[in-house]
Amino acid sequence: MKITMSKSQIGITREDGAETGTFEIGKEYKSQGKWQEQIFKSFVDMGVAYEIAGNAGPTETKAKRKKASK
Repeated sequence: MKITMSKSQIGITREDGAETGTFEIGKEYKSQGKWQEQIFKSFVDMGVAYEIAGNAGPTETKAKRKKASK
């Protein structure tokens, strides 16, 4: 799994949880095992990261505007 961070977030950097580090905004990270995939999935679920498929960049979403009522 490959992600890019949309906000900086602190997370564990070792499988045993003995070390933490900052995953920095704008940087890409590639998982090194199942334990790290779970962390990355939680970042995506929290909205602080986007999953990247292959070499494609993250998709940008724009909020839809409500039409003004007359």
